[in-house]
Amino acid sequence: MLIKANKNPIQVFTKEACEKMKNMDKDERLEKLAGAITAFYQGRHPSQLAQPAAEVAKALGLDEDLIQRVLMVMAQKGMTGPSDAPDLMNKNRPVVAGVFDTSIVDPLADFGFEDLYGFVDMRGAGQEYFDILDVTNGITFTERKSGQASKVYGITSASSRVTLMEMAAGIGIEDRWIDYAQFWNLNDAIIESQSKYYDKQATDHYALLAAITSGRNEAFATDDITTINNACANILNDCSGLGFTLSGNEVFELRANILLKQRIEKAFALTYASPRTDANQLVFTVNRVYTTKLAATSYYVGLPARKAKRGIWKDLYAETQRDAAKGGTDVFYAGQYNAAIGEEKQFKRLALS
Repeated sequence: MLIKANKNPIQVFTKEACEKMKNMDKDERLEKLAGAITAFYQGRHPSQLAQPAAEVAKALGLDEDLIQRVLMVMAQKGMTGPSDAPDLMNKNRPVVAGVFDTSIVDPLADFGFEDLYGFVDMRGAGQEYFDILDVTNGITFTERKSGQASKVYGITSASSRVTLMEMAAGIGIEDRWIDYAQFWNLNDAIIESQSKYYDKQATDHYALLAAITSGRNEAFATDDITTINNACANILNDCSGLGFTLSGNEVFELRANILLKQRIEKAFALTYASPRTDANQLVFTVNRVYTTKLAATSYYVGLPARKAKRGIWKDLYAETQRDAAKGGTDVFYAGQYNAAIGEEKQFKRLALS
């Protein structure tokens, strides 16, 4: 999950840091770069910690008093970082290189895919996959009389396996960025590489949603409000027969292209108290988020989590390698994640007309 932050992220590299690294031998410089960048990627940047000056000094090998003065000047601005099936995303595909292009992605972007999927934390789990159990009415409560033992139910049903997918790319850091204290280039490079990674992650998760079959299409009925109400009701009805525990008061998630925002927000604003003779309103609780990752030809409503799962095996991290031929350092960044929709009846694709 992306960590929200102020508009201006803290400068991971400063003029003083560049001066220090300039005098390091190449191996030590590689180590310091990898350590500082990985800490930024994984949300362990000193601005989030109790003793930022000490942590920065430790990461970059700088004087703690100097770092303290730098942080005071910067006013300790915010930053970004990670948290953190039949419809399995890119299962068993090889490593894919991301396209690095500066100034494309806002590093503070909230893509909105996280709330669609239940999160499975596979960091440190020791295996490359997790299973989404296909349990249908597998547990039944019965009365337990005095002295009797409760019945134990075994899991014997099928499951959908979600295997990790590793995404990787590389960026080149020129020696002169460090030698001439061009710290802004260093900061831009790592912020943009992180942004591209989350952009790719969002693209994959939304592509999974868009891949639900045509059998989950909800026909347009009268107006958008009626169509959304019908979709929510049909999702509850479809899932109730699959062993889902439902109350009828569930909160749904709506995702649509940004081009449909005006249309959908207008629908949400209407109520039965409207002076219009055809007054109508939504009767379900629906959160909505807009994105550029979905086509504007339809939109989606779904019951989040349950058998829609996403996992993270490794947070974004960096490794470095000296490239003497180019006079610089190659920083390779990678992360491991995947997701699956184990039961597509949790979602509906809604028609516009």
